[in-house]
Amino acid sequence: MKDMIKKLIQPFAVVFSHVLRRPHTIQYPYERLVIPSNYRGRHVLDMEKCVGCGVCARICPNNCITLVPVGGRRFKHPQIDYGRCSFCEMCVRYCPHDALSMIDFVELSATSREELIYPPQKLAEIPSVKEALPQLKKELTVEVTESGIRYIRRKV
Repeated sequence: MKDMIKKLIQPFAVVFSHVLRRPHTIQYPYERLVIPSNYRGRHVLDMEKCVGCGVCARICPNNCITLVPVGGRRFKHPQIDYGRCSFCEMCVRYCPHDALSMIDFVELSATSREELIYPPQKLAEIPSVKEALPQLKKELTVEVTESGIRYIRRKV
């Protein structure tokens, strides 16, 4: 009988202990985590360095990179389909001319699959967080302590 009562009360005790804690959620898009510098986010293409060798397209394990012609340019440049990309960074590591790099921009949402295909001209633009998230008010950094996780909020 004691075991039965314990089995009935134990789930409520676990839930009650979590009710008293502060939530670990952030209010995105009003708050945004500060992304570490080595994070694998969106690609940036330096069209001046790119010679159209195609190493990035050949090395990509998901075949999400294709070379396309760009008006007024002699070489073909990479086009990335973010619907297929796994952000493995192999294209960046194996680019012999360092034409591709990755930045800490993670706002890549779209309403259709076609919008996830980034042509070379779009890859060459460095995106702005303020344009992608006009309602952003605070940036958060995460601090891990012995007692748990703590967010440090800073106004943008």
